[in-house]
Amino acid sequence: MVTNLPAEAKNKWAQVAACHSTPEKIKLMREFISLVPKHKGTAKLLANVRRRIAVLEDELEKSKARKKGGRGGFSVPKEGAGQIIILGPTKVGRSSLLASVTNAKVEVSPIPFATRNPAIGMLPFKDVQFQLVEAPALVEGAAEGKMNGTQILGLARNADGLILMVDLLADPVSQYRMMRSELEKSGIMIEKPTGEVEVIRRSIGVGVQIIGGGVLVDCTSEDVRRTLESYRINSAIVRIKGKVCLDDIEDSLFSSTIYKPALIVANKMDAPAAEENLQRLKTALEDAELPVVAISCHTKQGLDVLGEHIFEMLNIIRVYTKEPDEKEPSPKPIVVKKGTTVLEIAKELHSSLYKSFQYGRVWGASVKYAGQKVGSSHLLKDGDVLEIH
Repeated sequence: MVTNLPAEAKNKWAQVAACHSTPEKIKLMREFISLVPKHKGTAKLLANVRRRIAVLEDELEKSKARKKGGRGGFSVPKEGAGQIIILGPTKVGRSSLLASVTNAKVEVSPIPFATRNPAIGMLPFKDVQFQLVEAPALVEGAAEGKMNGTQILGLARNADGLILMVDLLADPVSQYRMMRSELEKSGIMIEKPTGEVEVIRRSIGVGVQIIGGGVLVDCTSEDVRRTLESYRINSAIVRIKGKVCLDDIEDSLFSSTIYKPALIVANKMDAPAAEENLQRLKTALEDAELPVVAISCHTKQGLDVLGEHIFEMLNIIRVYTKEPDEKEPSPKPIVVKKGTTVLEIAKELHSSLYKSFQYGRVWGASVKYAGQKVGSSHLLKDGDVLEIH
């Protein structure tokens, strides 16, 4: 719990939030740390602030490098139905996987740490494509900047999903735990949290507005308002999802933790003792509820199901739109999250369709019969054909 912070610490954090200069923000954060009592209850808070300082320092160095004409870190524009970053220690087969399932021309080298920059390929799945990005090897200490760790973890933070690749010829459990630890230290969670919070400060307006459909647990909206006001936040939108307590609200002020869906790809199933190591890995992952895909880049075992696993991991559906006077729908689907409504599709297609929407007709799994007339709140399913009137 961080609710017992002294007033001077809260005031200092208010200065951090108001500051727009990166060097000054780093300075104020360090002063904030000096004002926070050091005990078990503040350990998470302090770790979050130190992580944010490390990220700001890294951004500062990249900015200086760009001004000098050097490279400013890794950046991969998104393409396709989703961007998936392949993470793993050296020599687990990241390059082999990318070369096996995409059109990427990558060098598969026996030399450790041969991949220095992200490599990109497109994985076809049915009538969509996923962008797979092989990141350089992840090592212990990456979250503190070792071996370009902050840049690699930056790729992970911006992605739609992650592949954590392990080697069944080595110790897959320790490899997985190392990657998970580095991700958590950098504020990336791979297990879906029970609740999510985003506090959006407003420069104008009065009061605290709670939106998002989540549920406050063991606290009231008045408790949230008082907590934010103690940090000089008098006007804000608090977006909550799932079940959220007061500690979650306060933690969100200090951390930038995000959730990324992930799957484990266990390579080298053709190796001796691979089956035994695979079972050890699955046992270690029992509580994590992360899917495990056992493959061999050498024999191609398991590679044919990778696209299906990515599709499920991203929790997406394909919706095909059709003009009212056309017989056939567009061959190119719109890719959206599960739970998307007809009106949300209309808004994505064009603002005029959204504003003048009357009804839709749907062919597919979400309706009882073909061409059924539906309203704006109708939930679509994968493969549906939608006609908007």
